[in-house]
Amino acid sequence: MLGMNQKTIWVGIISLISFSLNVAGQQPDKAAKEQIDKKYPSLHVQAKVGKRNSPIGGSSYMMMMTMTPEIVIESARTQPMASASATFLLVTSDTSAKYRRGEEELVIATTETQGIPAVAKGSRRSIEFKALSTSYDSDRDSSNVGGQEYKYYIMAMFADDHQFLHFETNCPELSRHLQSNPDLRVKFLGMKPGEKFKTNFK
Repeated sequence: MLGMNQKTIWVGIISLISFSLNVAGQQPDKAAKEQIDKKYPSLHVQAKVGKRNSPIGGSSYMMMMTMTPEIVIESARTQPMASASATFLLVTSDTSAKYRRGEEELVIATTETQGIPAVAKGSRRSIEFKALSTSYDSDRDSSNVGGQEYKYYIMAMFADDHQFLHFETNCPELSRHLQSNPDLRVKFLGMKPGEKFKTNFK
């Protein structure tokens, strides 16, 4: 068993792929929406984050967590779909802050943008993003020395003219906040790895 002074924290940060969101916060008018519906017929998008935990060495408490983000896209099978892009952010939580101090400290762990090719006929497609591996102390008491474990995701898909096609997060506070402030989606999607993520939006 590792001693307390031998516990280590390792967080893998995936490189940011820059992406212009200069017009993405705009709500499309009726004509623009009709055009989007033609270019992306019967579009359905779902975000997923797979999680796998494994012990580190001979430790009884240090764990490695691997997170694998992906989106599943479906569109009309008899019609073409235009090219698009998707941005995916992962938010992690500091286990020491949570279990030793009773606080929640969240951080943007990764952000990545991928292009999605056009297709002549729609189909079900999975777009995988780079995996993130972190280590963390799994003891849920005052001995916890920290590490990062998965907490939330923020994901958006954009049309070829940067209009929003889909936005999704599993953070309830952020979801409620953006219902009344949709233009702020761009702000959160533009956050960088290492930035603190707050859920108190009052």
